[in-house]
Amino acid sequence: SPLRWKLPFIVSLLFFHKKEMMNRFIRSGVGILGSAFALCMYGAPISTFRRVMLKKTTGDMSALPYAIGLLNCLVYTWYGSPLISNGWDNALVMAINAVGLLLECCFCTIYLFFAPPKSRRRMAMMFVGVLMIFTSIATVSIWGMNAHKKLIVGTAGMVASVILYGSPLSDIRVVVRTKSVECMSIYFSLFAFLGSVLWLMYGALSKDILIMAPNFLGIPLASIQMIVYCVYSRKKRLRIDVEDGKLEIVTIEQLEILEDKIAVIAKCSPVPQFDIKVKM
Repeated sequence: SPLRWKLPFIVSLLFFHKKEMMNRFIRSGVGILGSAFALCMYGAPISTFRRVMLKKTTGDMSALPYAIGLLNCLVYTWYGSPLISNGWDNALVMAINAVGLLLECCFCTIYLFFAPPKSRRRMAMMFVGVLMIFTSIATVSIWGMNAHKKLIVGTAGMVASVILYGSPLSDIRVVVRTKSVECMSIYFSLFAFLGSVLWLMYGALSKDILIMAPNFLGIPLASIQMIVYCVYSRKKRLRIDVEDGKLEIVTIEQLEILEDKIAVIAKCSPVPQFDIKVKM
């Protein structure tokens, strides 16, 4: 009968529909978890900038990670919008990067306000450069090559993401030299690792190579940072109490370097005497 021949087709259609719905459900769940970790990663520098505001200076802190973070959020907010993606398929990508964009703008503003003149000029140039790069990407993706707009924006986002994930690697040289992890953020590296794993899964479920690629590279980059942090965070520390109430935490190696510097300065000019008590 006709029904007998149609039954396998109906069953296979229902199975395919159910499988597609399950895939969409899992993808949404993974995307929500990935967004949560991405939000934590973008918010990791909050404690750093709290210290900057208390000290009223950025010191030697590099502005590059925040400029790259700003570019990354701009590009992926644009990538996730319906103007580039297929409808609202990547709404989660757009939403989380829009929040990240707001945070990065706050970080850049605080940096510009508290940075020394030379660092402020450098940050201002980076900020202008980021806006020029994004404007070029947006213009080309809309007017220049409409057929390849997703590829253009996705490739730009991939490059920005890899640089963002790898930006803390520049601190490893300082960590190795000083035997201190004060300049590294373990939270950034941890959330970058977890977020990369989840966004890699999201990209695989979405069959989107442009989301998969940067996160595939982000996993080993974040892993290296966490390994370095774990190795050097176990170094023995000393607590130094200074008479005026200022508290400083340093490693034994840093104390030796500090003693050498004081000895050199003492030869050239008198230095104030402090009552320094070392506690193990």
